[in-house]
Amino acid sequence: MATLNSANNEMSALIKDNAQKTSLAYQMRDVIRTRSGAIKSLLQINDPAEREKIFDKLVSSTDSYVSSRSSLDALGSINREKEILEKVDEVDKRVAEVYDKANNKIYNMNSTPDMLKSVLAEVQLQELVLLNHLNDLVQLEKTLAEETLAGNNSRYKKIQGLLLALLLAAFGTSMLISGFVVKRVARANRKIAHLASHDDLTGLNNRRSFEQQLKHTVAIAPRTIDAWGLMFIDLDRFKIINDTCGHQAGDQLLIQLTSMIQSRLRNGDMFARLGGDEFAVIARGDSFDDITVLAEDLRVLVNDFTFHYAEQTFNVSLSIGVIPIDGEVTDIESILTDVDSACYVAKQSGRNRVHITQENDAEVVKYRNDIAGMQNIQLALAEERLVLFYQPVYEIQPDGVSMAHCEILLRIKSETGELFSPAEFIPIAEKYNVMTEIDRWVFSHVLDWVVAHQHEYDTPRLLINLSGLSFINDEFLRFVVEQLQTRDINPERLAFEITETAAVDNMEKANVFIDRIREIGCHFALDDFGSGFSTFSYLKELPIDYLKIDGSLVKNLATDEIDREMVRAINEIGHTVGAQTIAEFVEDEETLQYLREMGVDYAQGYGLCKPQSLTELASQLEPRQNPEQLKKAS
Repeated sequence: MATLNSANNEMSALIKDNAQKTSLAYQMRDVIRTRSGAIKSLLQINDPAEREKIFDKLVSSTDSYVSSRSSLDALGSINREKEILEKVDEVDKRVAEVYDKANNKIYNMNSTPDMLKSVLAEVQLQELVLLNHLNDLVQLEKTLAEETLAGNNSRYKKIQGLLLALLLAAFGTSMLISGFVVKRVARANRKIAHLASHDDLTGLNNRRSFEQQLKHTVAIAPRTIDAWGLMFIDLDRFKIINDTCGHQAGDQLLIQLTSMIQSRLRNGDMFARLGGDEFAVIARGDSFDDITVLAEDLRVLVNDFTFHYAEQTFNVSLSIGVIPIDGEVTDIESILTDVDSACYVAKQSGRNRVHITQENDAEVVKYRNDIAGMQNIQLALAEERLVLFYQPVYEIQPDGVSMAHCEILLRIKSETGELFSPAEFIPIAEKYNVMTEIDRWVFSHVLDWVVAHQHEYDTPRLLINLSGLSFINDEFLRFVVEQLQTRDINPERLAFEITETAAVDNMEKANVFIDRIREIGCHFALDDFGSGFSTFSYLKELPIDYLKIDGSLVKNLATDEIDREMVRAINEIGHTVGAQTIAEFVEDEETLQYLREMGVDYAQGYGLCKPQSLTELASQLEPRQNPEQLKKAS
């Protein structure tokens, strides 16, 4: 019996070690996922102080990763684990090297945003390689857990068979002892199975057992009369409690909350902890409405709960995504992606919400499209697939027009060569805070073109569009000023455009930006004037050089008297404040003649010239008479 107990204890320890290894592998992977997300944030943030804060958080995450890795090493490893861990070690070294570079760039006052962007992109690449290896490690630990449990079951059956043989051959005393041993081994076996499928802290099902149950539920759902649903639950602002009171407080909160939620669930519902502050419920009801009601009940239950710890109180809430399990979607990864997207929508809608996804859910579809669009934009930036176009701005003369300026336009080229207009990508870029990075690219490449052509040709003034997010960004302003002061550029050949709405929403910041760039010598244009609830009064507060009349008013002015009078009024008030006026969307000669009679200064539109690649502009320009001197713009 001592031998059997020893074997059982060894197996129990093996199962427990494997469960710990699986948990540590998940922790390491989750930390790297968090770090990768922070790296993406660093690529989008230009303020040095904010970058420093995020980098400090990266350091903290790294400490957690190192701790988990040390704990994993302490448990020992078999050859299959060693192969993956050796690859992880190699990538860890490369990651450490690029992090050192990033650290130097962040704290180096001479580092430019482009330099930082380059080194952070390298960090992101190495993090991705590391994440792939950690995914392999997680999958291996799950496989080893299954193999260990299967081995334990096989061993238990052999022991049971041996003891039954002893029962047939031994006396009554031996029978009693054997029966006792069988019960003890069976009890220990149940404990081992529990360790392999449950979370140590909360006692809930772990990710491994959850995924197994989800596969089973997806398989049986079409054949049962019951309704099935999946909830993805995220605990809002859990990090605040951890940061304020420590991880012990966080653990106590999780234990109390999961116990409270478990008591509200019904027989047949499966509650699992997927990691950190993320949970899932596989729920069953008479109808899907029963499941959605349950989700709302859980939200209210936690919202009404107050957590007390060390004389402090905290209120917490849940963001819950809910999807039906009806057999329509059978791929587990797709199901998990769907419910995760639903939870994201709940969080983005203000947290403490339940978002129920049905077929063709508009918000979830929009979220997925945004994410896909965002990834395409990032990839296009990395692969230099942004393309500059220009559209001439013509001076309106008594007997014709003459090209005076050019507006710079942006297109993104797809991997197949298709060109996308700004309307298709700028809203997403602004929503996810990468528009300033795009504006940097545009401004830098416009300067490259000017430097390459200004001595050989009489270059027109180039009008560069700016996002509302860029001109309120102090770091972007410093970047523009530095570029203009250090490169061989005549600032008077450049003008910046921002929309009326962006200027009005950020009047103080707009004035700071405009004053600084006009001080250097650049010009400024207020774009799309008349597109919103325009008011002429604020024009007195903005020192503008050009007022661009919105094309929605211009394109129909030949046939619409109201549009015609609005354009006339905007033109007059623009001249009153000392600005020259530019009419957009001029598409025919009749419209141009009306503008000429009104006294509008400039016109642009498809009726005059469609946008063309900036690489073709030089062929439309006159050579300079004296290449040694730059002529100032009039």
